[in-house]
Amino acid sequence: MLEISDIIELKSTDLKDRLSFATRYLVQINFTFDLAIKSDMFFGTAHFCIRKDEIEKLCGDLRQMMITLQGMTRLEDNDSDAFVEFAINNFGRIFISGQIGASYEDNFMQYKFSTDNLATDIFVHDLKNLLLYVDDEEYEKDYNMKYRQK
Repeated sequence: MLEISDIIELKSTDLKDRLSFATRYLVQINFTFDLAIKSDMFFGTAHFCIRKDEIEKLCGDLRQMMITLQGMTRLEDNDSDAFVEFAINNFGRIFISGQIGASYEDNFMQYKFSTDNLATDIFVHDLKNLLLYVDDEEYEKDYNMKYRQK
């Protein structure tokens, strides 16, 4: 287990809303974050677990969406039904929506806000830098060999 203390944020254009991935640790290829959302007057935080390849796919999808001005992509928590979804309109406005916390728990929150290409580009850059961390080199090497064959 590799403890990490990076915080990756995506803010709305008016800076009132934000999504924040506070990295807690990496176990082999699995990241655990404290996902924090501030949307309108509401704020919530919950654990959010995803694999490296899921982050890589998200980054690729977001880059493609910003080029074509169309599409949607989604990150799903590997331990619950929480998710983060990104959609873009033909003017380049990116809409972030989702749910933090599991719907079967006492407390969970759904949210939606929007941002622009510049903020999203910085977000993707920061996520790509996160992928440079390695916890278990042998496991990651084996996983990459299997993953790249698909």
